[in-house]
Amino acid sequence: MEDHVQPTSPLGAQRKWLRRLLRTTVALCFLVCILCGYFYWRLHSSLPQLTGKIAAPTIKAEVQVARDGQGVPSIEGQSRVDIAFALGFVHAQDRYFQMDLLRRMSGGRLAELAGPSALPSDRRFRRHRFQSLAEKVCQNLPADKRAVLSAYTAGVNHGLSSLKDYPFEYLVLNQSPALWQETDSILVMMTMLCDLQPMDGRGEIGLGVLKEKVAPEVFNFLVRSGSHWDAALDGSEFPMPQVPPAEVFTLRDNASFSNDNLYALQTEKTPWASSVVNDPDFMVGSNNWAVGNGVGRDSRAILASDMHLGLNVPTIWYRAFMKGPCLNGQQRSLVGVTLPGTPVLIEGSNGKVAWGFTNSYGDYGDIVELKRPDPTKSQYVTSSGIEELQTFEEELLYPGGKEVLSYRWSKWGPVVEERDQRLFVHCWIGNDPKAFDLNLIDFEIANTTQEAMAIANRSGMPNQNVTVADDQGNIGWTLSGRIPKRPGPPSLVPVDWSQGVGEWQGYLTPEEYPRLYNPEDGRIWTANNRIMGTDYLNKVGDGRFDPGARARQIRDRLYEKDQFTEDDLLAVQLDDEARFMKVWKERLLETSAVNPNKLSSEFIQHVEKSSDRASVDAVGYRIISEFRLQTLSRIFGIEAGRSSITAPTKIKGLARKLGITQNFAISRDAVADQLLKERPMHWLPSEYSSWDELLLDAAQAAQVRLSESGPLTDATWGKRNRARIKHPLSQAVSALSFILDMHPHELPGDSHMPRVQSPSGGASQRMVVSPGEEEKGYYHQPGGQSGHPLSRFYSAGYEDWVYGNKSPLLPGPSEYQLKLVPLN
Repeated sequence: MEDHVQPTSPLGAQRKWLRRLLRTTVALCFLVCILCGYFYWRLHSSLPQLTGKIAAPTIKAEVQVARDGQGVPSIEGQSRVDIAFALGFVHAQDRYFQMDLLRRMSGGRLAELAGPSALPSDRRFRRHRFQSLAEKVCQNLPADKRAVLSAYTAGVNHGLSSLKDYPFEYLVLNQSPALWQETDSILVMMTMLCDLQPMDGRGEIGLGVLKEKVAPEVFNFLVRSGSHWDAALDGSEFPMPQVPPAEVFTLRDNASFSNDNLYALQTEKTPWASSVVNDPDFMVGSNNWAVGNGVGRDSRAILASDMHLGLNVPTIWYRAFMKGPCLNGQQRSLVGVTLPGTPVLIEGSNGKVAWGFTNSYGDYGDIVELKRPDPTKSQYVTSSGIEELQTFEEELLYPGGKEVLSYRWSKWGPVVEERDQRLFVHCWIGNDPKAFDLNLIDFEIANTTQEAMAIANRSGMPNQNVTVADDQGNIGWTLSGRIPKRPGPPSLVPVDWSQGVGEWQGYLTPEEYPRLYNPEDGRIWTANNRIMGTDYLNKVGDGRFDPGARARQIRDRLYEKDQFTEDDLLAVQLDDEARFMKVWKERLLETSAVNPNKLSSEFIQHVEKSSDRASVDAVGYRIISEFRLQTLSRIFGIEAGRSSITAPTKIKGLARKLGITQNFAISRDAVADQLLKERPMHWLPSEYSSWDELLLDAAQAAQVRLSESGPLTDATWGKRNRARIKHPLSQAVSALSFILDMHPHELPGDSHMPRVQSPSGGASQRMVVSPGEEEKGYYHQPGGQSGHPLSRFYSAGYEDWVYGNKSPLLPGPSEYQLKLVPLN
């Protein structure tokens, strides 16, 4: 009898398939849980130890590190060297990956960590030879400051090694961190300098292209050192240039317009950069001001400072309170911000003196065009004869590959531009080891405003406006960093040094620096604007100052009262009134009036009811802002501001007439204001028959743009100005954003007002302090102390920054106590 296999029923087969699917799914879920648990365990293992004792090499006596509820450390030690060790320790435990990026940026070694996407950045930085420069800086440090740097370096490496696992970013990248070197702290300083100054002189190169294309009258009209918003400390004002006549320049013909071979000024950027801001209307800068001489409460001096930079996760600054002896043995309590990777208090108060910085936007470099007897060879002319360009070749490494970079140097600096067989080099303070030192640490021992100003003048650091206040009621302003000593006024365009004419004659002595001490009216303010008049410009130069509207509004606020408290100065920091925009509101309403029924009544009603503030619920402000940007794009024919609009292709504008694309270093708003006031027909783009037609076109474009995604009532300023404060990893891998980035709050403020704010740029901190009464001071920053997403300190304080809460400068009560004890 034959055996017969019974056929499986369809229902039985289906059940069998479902059982297999269920077993496979359970197994996969189990495997995923194991992997997630393993990764979470690894992630949790990289959190720092906050309590107990840790034996530490090199320190001579116990150092206490107490943290408050926001993770702000209070470090107390018996020597400045031991305190530096402890600061390096906490920096490494909370922010090592950030420090690593900062040193790799200027060292030209980002691609080793981040891969080929960072090669454009490495190419730019490597040719400046910052690594060898940092070695020279370290060699030149005096013994006491070198000891602080050595102790800090040891603290960093001990903090890193004391973690149970690598910082989490290295787990994600499947890499391991390299140990910290003394030169790395200098590289961090160099990265900050490159954030604040154009290391390749791109603006000066672009202005040189412009000057070759236009008559002198046109160049002077477009590139002016002053504006009608100027608010210089000495009250100086410059006459505005006249509009060049039609026989000199006109936009009413089609001659010279071209869409080909346009000269582009954009600079390569990488998502790993330390200060990426995707907003052409935002400029790296800052505000600071001080009141004294009876203007501050109780006859005290009070300082306010907020530094404007790109906003990232973690924040740029690391809060710290340090108590103990300084290098000269004086006992001091220091409070303020440090920069992860460096051993000094960057900005804050020592109990006697408080200091704050804003970028000065002076001219601290010159683009030199080399004169070459034979453009096919590497020889160039100098006042001492013919010299040969040096050629360097270096390997740029990245995971899985490498490339060879070749670059050239002259006696004045690196070749930064090659165009039509012409070579341009950048002679810049940032390529001189004298531009860097640790003299900033001497602010810790300053007893008076005048002492602090003298320290600023001899400190090798970025060239900043330094505003100072002391506990005796004195205030002052001066500049920090090295200032080139030139035989004449600094040039806005490339120069010829082949005959020795114009070459630098070293640097200004501290006695030659501009300064202001105890002005009679008891008020000092700076906001990246022109600070003083002609003598100042002849020394410092014009690195393309902020137009001045922000400085003017701060100045005017400081004259609204006879006396100010810390609360009053914080209110000025949070001021989002749009005084700069009032003229644009008037233009838009006038445009509607002369063009009835061309704009919707709802559109105009929002403008009429505008509160004149850049508040998150403001529809009218957003309309006015968009109208300004659309107008600028039509006049200049280039991208204009935060809305990332580009000029309509039919519009040629100034950019295409001049053959220059992108935002070039002209006085854009001042030029536009003058043109729209005087309305010269020969400066009107040829696509329009009148200035009214241009303004109507801009207004209609604004209306369409703001209505295209929904009702106009939904087009609030807050929806446009929503925070994009991102971690470098989420900038590279967007799926990590919900874990790593700050909450995308809607933010008040804009570029031309005290409360400077864009989605990814703005106040990197806010501080208000009267030295000696730090307990009454305030502090904000856009993120927490820790760079670890599992830490309770990761976003602590962020909400205070968003909403302007009155959060204290001094740390709160201690919640965690850690002791670093000598190894023996």
